[in-house]
Amino acid sequence: MFKTLGDPVRLQLLMQLAEQSGAEVAVHELADVGVSLATVSHHLKRLRCIGLIESRRDGRLIYYRLGVGVRSALMQILHQRSQVNV
Repeated sequence: MFKTLGDPVRLQLLMQLAEQSGAEVAVHELADVGVSLATVSHHLKRLRCIGLIESRRDGRLIYYRLGVGVRSALMQILHQRSQVNV
């Protein structure tokens, strides 16, 4: 899991999904991370394979959101990290 999150693009995608508060986001809405749309799709697939995000297909579009419990886990980690750095 940490190797997957070690990629800055994947981490950026995960954080963008975390900011959506559980809402679904289409791939093209996440494409502003400095790589091609195909590369974004590849990174999202890797995140989905390890269970951090979920996907749903609607026709030609695929919508992504954080996996169940992932957002709260991320918020706990960030909160704990901010307490350590204070």
